[in-house]
Order: sequence, then structure tokens, then C-alpha cells
Amino acid sequence: MSGHSGILEGGVKRLGALLLKVGAVPMIPVGLGLMLWGLFHRLENNSWEDPLSVGVSLVVMGAILWFLSRRLDAAAGLVRQRRLENRILRLAAQRDGRLTVTEAATETGFTVAETEAVLKGLAEGGYVEIEVTDSGLIVYRFPEILFGSEKAGFPRANRAETL
Repeated sequence: MSGHSGILEGGVKRLGALLLKVGAVPMIPVGLGLMLWGLFHRLENNSWEDPLSVGVSLVVMGAILWFLSRRLDAAAGLVRQRRLENRILRLAAQRDGRLTVTEAATETGFTVAETEAVLKGLAEGGYVEIEVTDSGLIVYRFPEILFGSEKAGFPRANRAETL
């Protein structure tokens, strides 16, 4: 997937989520109002009234739309997260396998907090090493990029043997 289609995919999901929320927000209070009106009317007259069933339907539909909008928001966030991670990896390759959070945030256009979260996640996954310089600067090292030229030279004996 190219960068533009990822942006489009995330944007479409966010737009879809917004439209679902716009539909869900008025449905729930209107549905609750009709449910209450229908219920009170039914209790007074001891007869079945349509507002109760319409109200229940609106509340159920509003809740479903709200749930779907939350799912679309989550999917859009995942697209954004993947896009940021991909940009950071490309940037690390350009910078010879070493990055600071500020460098990555500046170059990717994402916030420092978002960038730091991705770098910490990569470190927790074992893809990145954290190095603290003598001056206290935190540098994220990408071993696969740093030692990429050695990849082709690894002898077969150094690979983990399966039992």
C-alpha cells in the first residue's frame, strides 16, 4: 500500500466514524424519549402504543451506530499507528540506524508523544535498543539497520539450531 492510499484509508474510516456518530447521537435521546412517552402512555391507557416500539428501535439503532463508529475510529487509529511506524523505520534507515524522539517527531510530522510511544513499543518488541549518551540524551538504535551490511556475511553456523 502506498502512503497516499494509507492516508485515504485512515481518512475514510475517520469520516465514516464521524457520520455514524452524527446519526447515533440524536437517535439515542429521541429514542429514549419516545420509549418513555410510549411506556407512560401505555401504563395510563393500558394499551400498546407505537412510540414505545419506535423508541426502542431508535435506541438500539443508535447504540449499534455508536459501536460501529468506535470500531471505525479504532481502525483509523491503527492505520495512523502503522503509518507512523513505517515512517520512523524509513527515517532510521536514512539516519544510519540511530534516532532521537525529537528527530523522529520533527521529520514525520507526528507529535513527540505519538513518536515516543511507537519507539518505546519497538524497543519493548526487541526491534530497537535504547542507548543513553553521556549527556543523558536517549537515542534509539536499530540493530538490523546498523548491522544490515553484515546480514549477508552471517555464516550459517551462527543461526539458532532447531531441536
